Amino acid sequence: MRTFFRIGSAAAAVLAAALAIGGCSSHGGAVSSRSARAAPPPTDCRAWVGVDRNHELPGYRLPQSDGRTACVPFGVNAYRPPAGYADSDYYVDEFTDARLKERWRACKADAACFARIDAQMQRWLPPNKARATRSTGVVDPSGRIDPEGPVDLRQIRRPAFFAKAPYAEAIARADAGTFVVEFTVPRDSFERIDLQMADPVKLRGWYIEGRGVDDGKGGRMRALVVMAPGGGGQLTAIQHPDEKPYRIDPATGRAVDVKFPNATTETMGQRWWRENLDALNQAGFDVLAYDRRGEGISGGFSDTHTLEQGEDVFRVLAQFDSGDGLRLLTPDGRVLEGKEAAGKLLGGMKSTRIPILLGGYSRGSMSTAWAMAKNFSGACSYDMPVPECQPPKGLSNIKGAILLSSFASGAGYLPASPDLADRNLFLGGMAADHHILFYPNSAPLAGMHKWPAAFFGKGLWDRAETLEGTIAAYDRIRGAREIVVARAPHSIETWPESDRQYLRERMVAFAKVAITGGTTVPGAKPWSNLKELVATTPDSWEPSSRPKDGQDAPAGR
Repeated sequence: MRTFFRIGSAAAAVLAAALAIGGCSSHGGAVSSRSARAAPPPTDCRAWVGVDRNHELPGYRLPQSDGRTACVPFGVNAYRPPAGYADSDYYVDEFTDARLKERWRACKADAACFARIDAQMQRWLPPNKARATRSTGVVDPSGRIDPEGPVDLRQIRRPAFFAKAPYAEAIARADAGTFVVEFTVPRDSFERIDLQMADPVKLRGWYIEGRGVDDGKGGRMRALVVMAPGGGGQLTAIQHPDEKPYRIDPATGRAVDVKFPNATTETMGQRWWRENLDALNQAGFDVLAYDRRGEGISGGFSDTHTLEQGEDVFRVLAQFDSGDGLRLLTPDGRVLEGKEAAGKLLGGMKSTRIPILLGGYSRGSMSTAWAMAKNFSGACSYDMPVPECQPPKGLSNIKGAILLSSFASGAGYLPASPDLADRNLFLGGMAADHHILFYPNSAPLAGMHKWPAAFFGKGLWDRAETLEGTIAAYDRIRGAREIVVARAPHSIETWPESDRQYLRERMVAFAKVAITGGTTVPGAKPWSNLKELVATTPDSWEPSSRPKDGQDAPAGR
């Protein structure tokens, strides 16, 4: 078994005591929720992948459509249950909030360990130095606002903005049904406790009305999808259609990230993100998308607290009903606020009645997983040194989750990679010392058997969570479920267009089934083990990871 982290001898005794104490799981029922799946077949080859690993990974030699074989690589799990592990659910019980905080305390007792992890935390603490934010309006000044000040909602870019050359985005056709929305939420725990901030935060984005989803009975039903973006995602940011997210260093052959904003693109990946919103809306769904706190056109200083961002989902839904803290810019240019805005969206339905799907990409998958956990299992303040838990919110109209490049399986399903070795210590330290819950612990995984449905979109060498973790989540879902995989990394904007299109099509197919309470997604590819799931990938490759000549061979060799 791989160790959880690297610490010196001074902390070893502390760690041993911490693990002996254990952590209170508070996840009753998780044991029986698992589906037993046989150990995956052993890998039989290795292959190089480019963005964003630049590393050789194990894989399976699989037949291709051209009659040849290719080594198809994927990320492997860093942690394995030790021999003779007696407890019932290693990936839940050993990665709880309590266990992670105990390991952090052991690290903190070792000067070298603390210094290493603290340096990582300082880069991610607000203001987030690890990733640039708020680039909307850099390339084109239209749409630039002061997110912390009073905002004229008419200044925010609408879908029609993206009709013009060279963008020509399909989302433009949604303009006539789009409301610009603004919600009011409290500061997160880091801002309240560490920074002593008390003023409210404004979340801003789009609400796109749909025509209704086919109910399978000859009619249409109103339904809503709430979509949370990835880290750095900015709903109204410009992406030039010719821009690439990385370049290949000619000297080393390695993929190197391109930095944004630049002369033509404000934030990479937003064109692909808006394509997802359009696909769901064209299928008849109402779609809500807003920039998370601390990013883009939304206010807030802190952008990494995904547990708080999960709670924002319920705050936003409640404001549709009450109007408290809500402002709307209607498609015909009227601004409605408070009681005047109450009940104007959701097709006139209450937020507790309209069928809802929650979706998220990358960091958005974290907040989505927390929202699902809060609704179906219970809400715990893991951002506090001693968490307090509340009963589940219990909204029965939440019908499932869409998780793209997911982190939802929790801290136990971390890929084996040197650059990720400290992530769980980082997780524990951010929660214990800074009141920020960034990556999920095992709580969402433990309660997934209560979720009604889930869809997973995944690159085979996704750095967020291993494919084994995605399978573990899938196995716990009792209703409609599907995994779509590609020969690609975490960042879906790097995938070939054919793979992105297939992912959208499958996501929409799942959404239609889940919203009507179906249990089987027509067209989902069958598989029974890890190798068979890897084999469901189309023959297309992320370009920097495409096998070079001579790396594949005729079938049978």
